[in-house]
Amino acid sequence: MFVRAAGAYLWDEDGNQYIDYLNAWGPIVLGHSDRRVNQAVFDAVNTCDLTGVGPQLGEYQLAEKICAVMPSAEKVAFCTSGTDATMHAVHLARAATGRLKVLKFHGSYHGWSDHVAVGGSRSDLSSESPLNTPNGGGLHPAVVDDVVVVEWNDFDGLRGAFDRYGSELAVAFTEGYVHSFGCVPAQQGFLELLRELCTSNGVVLVFDEVKTGFRAAIGGYQSICGVTPDLTAFGKAVANGYSLAGLAGSNDLMGHLGAYTKTEATIDGTYNGSPYAVAAALKTLEIMESENVFATLYGLGTRMRSGIEKAIAEVGIDATVAGLGSEWCVYFRRTLPTNFREAMESNKEQYARYHASLLAQGILEPAFVTGDRRLNAATTEKDIDRTLNCVRVALEAAAS
Repeated sequence: MFVRAAGAYLWDEDGNQYIDYLNAWGPIVLGHSDRRVNQAVFDAVNTCDLTGVGPQLGEYQLAEKICAVMPSAEKVAFCTSGTDATMHAVHLARAATGRLKVLKFHGSYHGWSDHVAVGGSRSDLSSESPLNTPNGGGLHPAVVDDVVVVEWNDFDGLRGAFDRYGSELAVAFTEGYVHSFGCVPAQQGFLELLRELCTSNGVVLVFDEVKTGFRAAIGGYQSICGVTPDLTAFGKAVANGYSLAGLAGSNDLMGHLGAYTKTEATIDGTYNGSPYAVAAALKTLEIMESENVFATLYGLGTRMRSGIEKAIAEVGIDATVAGLGSEWCVYFRRTLPTNFREAMESNKEQYARYHASLLAQGILEPAFVTGDRRLNAATTEKDIDRTLNCVRVALEAAAS
C-alpha cells in the first residue's frame, strides 16, 4: 500500500522508499505531486469550478495550445480517460463513414470499450490464440466480430486485411510506437503503408497517443515519425496525473461531433474538460516548453538504456533492451521482438526473478514480462546510477 509520492519516488505504509519507473503507466511526466501543477489546480478550483454550461476559458486555451503543437489537431474535444477517447474515436469514425468495422493491431491496448477491447494482452493467451481474442469477459460478441486484427509489422497481413475488408472498415487504430507490449517501433515504411491504405479506402486513421502524446514529444509521436493521422486519442502525460484525455483531428471529421442527434457522434460528460484537469494540463505544457523537459527525459532515458545494455553484456544473459525517449523495456530473449507474438516469447521465469530482485532493492517496475517502464523529469543522475547497479544484481538473479 503506497501512502506518499514525491518527485521520482513512492513510499509504502512501512516507510520503504522506491524509485518509481511505472509513473502510473505514463501520466507522471514532470514528477509526482509537482507543486507548480498543484498550485495551478488550486487556483482554478478557487476561481471557477464546474459550470456545465459550455466551454470554459482554460478549455479553449488548452485546445489552442494542442492545435499549435500536434500535426493532426485542427479541433480538440476533451474527455476524462483514454478509454473514453478511443471509444469516441470509433463513434466519430462510424458517424463520418457510415461503416462498422474496426482494424487494429495484435497486442495493442486501446481501452475497455467493446469496439477496441479485442486482440490485446490476456494472461491465458498462447501462440495459438486467435488474433481477435477478446481482452476480457463481458464483451458483446457481435461487436467483437466487427474487429479485424492484424499482426504488428506484418506488411502482407495489412494489405490482405484491406483487400478483404477495406470497403467495410470505418477506422484503423494504431500506436505510432507500440508500448502495449513494451517498446516495439514500426518497421520502416509500415506506418506509411497504413496511411496510404486508409486514404485510398476512405478509412479514418486513428493514432492512439495516450502513452506517447506529450511524453515522446509535445506534439506526439506523429511529430517524430512524420505520418499524420486523421484523429488522435491522447491522455496520460498531458496533465501530469490529473484525469484528462481527448480527441484531436481535422475540422471535417471533428465536425461530426455533436449531441443527441441521429447522425452526429455525441461526446458528452459532466467531467469532460474539467477546469481542474485543464489547469493542470496548461501548467504541465508550459513547464515542458519553458524547461526543455524533453531534453531531460531523452538524456536520462538514453543513459538508462545504454547502462542496461552494458549490464546485459557483462552478465552474459540472453536479454535485450529497447525504448524511446524516457521509456524502455527489457526482453529476456536474444533479439528484439517485432510483434506481439515475439514479445510473448520473452522468458517469463527469468523476468520474474529480475522483477523480484529489483523490487527488493527499492526499484518499482512492471510485474509482467512485456511491461514498459518510464522515468519522469524529477529522476536524477544519481537515481540512474543506483538503478543500474540494481539492474546488474537483478540480471544476475535472472540468470541463476
